Amino acid sequence: MDQEGTNKFAESGTNKDRFDKASKTVAIIGGLISAIALVISLRASTAQRASELRWEQAKLAAELQDDMLINDPQAFNALRMTDWGAFQYTIEGKKVGITQEEVQEALNVENNNNLPPNGVLIRESFDRLFYRMGKIERALTSNLIRFEDVCSPMDYYVPFLRSTHGKVLIPYMEQLHHTDALNFIKRFENKPKCPSANPSSSGS
Repeated sequence: MDQEGTNKFAESGTNKDRFDKASKTVAIIGGLISAIALVISLRASTAQRASELRWEQAKLAAELQDDMLINDPQAFNALRMTDWGAFQYTIEGKKVGITQEEVQEALNVENNNNLPPNGVLIRESFDRLFYRMGKIERALTSNLIRFEDVCSPMDYYVPFLRSTHGKVLIPYMEQLHHTDALNFIKRFENKPKCPSANPSSSGS
């Protein structure tokens, strides 16, 4: 092979090396871009799932509260009996008022065999309230909902219940094994300031 041919062959080899290096560089850059795109996609997907979970938590919490405060008249009656003495209840077709003293007497476990005239209605109403509270507490302990979504207005009602009927309320709940409802009530012992319920927040 003459000198010219040798030079062309060497030049050809050099160009091939450059092409190979360029191809590898492009492949590396392409791989990095793909990896970055994958990370971004995964982060976006994770954020989307977290956002969806947060909305589901808030939705379930609202449903549980609605069941207690709107959809179950007996449960809400128990809160009324504590907070609003002027309300009139219908018992056997008659409108009657129920005082806090009557509620206190009806919930007193010492009166199990000697309930006041409206005692059955009072106990049934509070049993429904504790049932609803228990469902909320089980959802909280299972991380299905967050406390901030159910804190208000119970941060008003629970301390009021305890201050008004505390001496008879806890023994009555213990008698009927309303354990979940008791645990829910204990969450308000230190009068927590309800945090803002922001469904867009994904924190726990």
